[in-house]
Amino acid sequence: MSGDIAAKLKMFPTGVICDALGRLGLSGFMDGVRPFRRDVKMAGRARTVQYGSRRGDDGPKFNIYAFMRSLEPGDIVVFGTNGAKSWMYGENMAHAALYAKLAGVVSDSMARDADQLADLEIPCFAAGSGTRPPVEIEFIATDTIINCAGAQVHSGDVLVGDGDGIVVVPGRRAADVLFQAEELEDLEGQQERAIAAQAPMPELAAILGQKKIVRK
Repeated sequence: MSGDIAAKLKMFPTGVICDALGRLGLSGFMDGVRPFRRDVKMAGRARTVQYGSRRGDDGPKFNIYAFMRSLEPGDIVVFGTNGAKSWMYGENMAHAALYAKLAGVVSDSMARDADQLADLEIPCFAAGSGTRPPVEIEFIATDTIINCAGAQVHSGDVLVGDGDGIVVVPGRRAADVLFQAEELEDLEGQQERAIAAQAPMPELAAILGQKKIVRK
């Protein structure tokens, strides 16, 4: 997946990306993960980090700051925590991602420092804000398949995010999804103009039907 495709997918609202996934029989919708800043657009290559319930048996050591520095500019750090009620990151970690020129930070857990995260340029997404520290979860692995807020995420997938939330585009199908999204964006414009013009229902129905047909 090239950065060029991610940049092009970023131009579309997540609603259009959702429609493109649906056309192709794909699924990748995160539930309840929202941005701290409302006027946000994000797209980039996912790099996954898996956390799980604490075992306490001296598992693998992990330094998130070193991991972030190892990533490519434009990557997105995605934490899968099984919906932990504790925070997974805060202002310091978000700043580290910003200075590493990453495209965003995403977690299905809480995050702390909500007011500061809302002021940062880097898009920050989480299931909410909270003060409970992450003492009941521990690191498992990086660049593994994770479940994040109900979506299966592989390293190399493309995440697209805005005020509605996050859509996961399978990396191998990113070009196909982009191809569909280009036409769907045009159809969205046609639909809006038909609604504004009080167009006859058959005309509106024809546009809605076209949105379901896979572009060849």
